[in-house]
Amino acid sequence: MGMFFFYNNKKPRKFSHSPILYDPEKEERKEQMEKRIRRIREEVAREEGRTIETPQETGKTDFGEEFLSPTKYLKRRKEKEKEGNRSFFTNNVTIVLLIIVLLAIFYFVFLS
Repeated sequence: MGMFFFYNNKKPRKFSHSPILYDPEKEERKEQMEKRIRRIREEVAREEGRTIETPQETGKTDFGEEFLSPTKYLKRRKEKEKEGNRSFFTNNVTIVLLIIVLLAIFYFVFLS
């Protein structure tokens, strides 16, 4: 039985994905057309003696603000952090003092 599997090893199918809506030639033509348009605009602007404005990149947004805007609690918390106010339990000194007090109570109640 071991020899049977030794000669008849089936290999898994290889992954081959062909995108349905992506056309690399179309993308290349689009990039070339954008380069031509940009070059022509620069030439026209140079002939007229003015500077050309480059469009600002869109799409780079801060999604953190987008997610915080619909929730009132997170919005208030973010505003408090900006102001410098911190909540009671985020202050490390308070937590350490609380642990020391609890240990002292434990010591005097159970060990004395």
